[in-house]
Amino acid sequence: MGLQRILNLLVMLAIIFAPLLSLCQELQQDHPNSAVFRDYRSSDGPQLIRPSDITYQLWQALMLMRRANGGDPVAQEELGFRYFLGKGFPADTSKAAYWIEKAADQNMPIAQYNMGVFLNNGWGVRWNPFKAYDRFKSAAEDSLPEGEFAFGLFYTDNLVVPRNLETAYKWLKLAEAAKYEPAKKIIDEFIRRGLLAGTDSSRTNDAARDSSLGVSNKPIEPLYLDYGPDTSSNVSDLTLLNEAFKEGSAKFRKALGVTNVFEKGASSDTTAISVIEDAASVGSPEALAVLGRCYEKGTGVPRDRILAAEQYLRAARMDSRHGLALLLRLVREKGFLKEVEERTKAGDYDAAFVWAGLTELGLDHQLLDEQAFHLLVTAADHDNIPSLIELGRCYYTGQWTPRNPILGARCWERAAEDGSKDAEIRLAAAAVISDSAASDSSLADTVGILTTGVGDGSMIAQLALGFCYEHGVGVQQDTPMAVKLYRDCAQRGSESAYNALLAMYNELRPKGKEFDVSNG
Repeated sequence: MGLQRILNLLVMLAIIFAPLLSLCQELQQDHPNSAVFRDYRSSDGPQLIRPSDITYQLWQALMLMRRANGGDPVAQEELGFRYFLGKGFPADTSKAAYWIEKAADQNMPIAQYNMGVFLNNGWGVRWNPFKAYDRFKSAAEDSLPEGEFAFGLFYTDNLVVPRNLETAYKWLKLAEAAKYEPAKKIIDEFIRRGLLAGTDSSRTNDAARDSSLGVSNKPIEPLYLDYGPDTSSNVSDLTLLNEAFKEGSAKFRKALGVTNVFEKGASSDTTAISVIEDAASVGSPEALAVLGRCYEKGTGVPRDRILAAEQYLRAARMDSRHGLALLLRLVREKGFLKEVEERTKAGDYDAAFVWAGLTELGLDHQLLDEQAFHLLVTAADHDNIPSLIELGRCYYTGQWTPRNPILGARCWERAAEDGSKDAEIRLAAAAVISDSAASDSSLADTVGILTTGVGDGSMIAQLALGFCYEHGVGVQQDTPMAVKLYRDCAQRGSESAYNALLAMYNELRPKGKEFDVSNG
């Protein structure tokens, strides 16, 4: 048919239908409720019934289940996620893991990553960080930013694969390039700590990165970036506060979330100082470091270098990231060691505690070990709580004296009677580790003390409660919970927690060079 004939036909059709369209417009105006028009709404006839939200959700769930059973990986991933969230289905982590694994087995990158999270946390499946590693590796190789981030982190902690910070940095940089914010934060931490040479030095403004006290919980985090205490003495006030805020109780976070106690004019905030002191008394190394800085600067408390050193020393004893470096800075100050000696000879038992601690750490060489131990005994005899706690540790570990846990427990009991929560937690920790509780009820009380201590920020409680969940002491055995507690404790700097975690990894470690971390 020629073009001209087609045009003639269209013109003819327009002529035929024009009157009909005009008539319809007139009828619509005269009969607005006519059933042939879209805006017709019957006032008294049968109405269409819209399905309820519940009915619609059930139908949607049914269709999703059919597609998932039919092998659709997108549907399988969605179904697993809905089981995990309890959206349209009863919450069930086992079923969530089942369906997400189905999708992951079809090489769906998001499902590979999510399955890695399930395996790494023991959600609905047996905890297995090595299988998690394989899942994250697959997701990373498919250029999923979250997968690149998680896979890179496995090279930071020497638990699954040997530590390789260059490899970690490479994968984290790929995630950062994809605008994945957690990767940027970790790279900033790499640079701040000087873990890699040749990185962008323009991104080392620690104060700028510490401008917020907010905390975010991620399913995968680096475990032990420090590999020991931070040797830098240039630690900002806000860095100390940020770490204390992250590990503190809800009360602690509330008090510090509205003020920076080190800001000019903030020293009158006695509430914040009181909360810091409470957290320090429980044995939070982060709070002890903050309290030490308060004494060092005279913020909210009288300026006192001896009391500052006491807090730093106690923090260092509990694997504080910064306690040892801050203590070393004080030791190097002009006249500090002389002040310690003079105040000790004048009967200051806090100074005696500090002098003994400096001797043990090799930061002062004026005393013999026997003399340092005698200082602790004398200070403890005068109910100096830090000395009682330290003397108890000496008896438990055999430091400077034959090992005698009974005498150690007596020292901590005396400190607990004087109101030390730290000593009470240490007694509870010793009880569960030695399994010396007299009955199931007393064991439950002991675990309760540890649980409360974890909530208050005690690192010792965190470590001991991890032991309870690992071995089923006073609680039902729960490997994922033990891993979480050890992991959180290791992130705070605890080498003991890290070693406990490594032992758990070693029980599952596959053979082969890829997973040999003995030289990492």
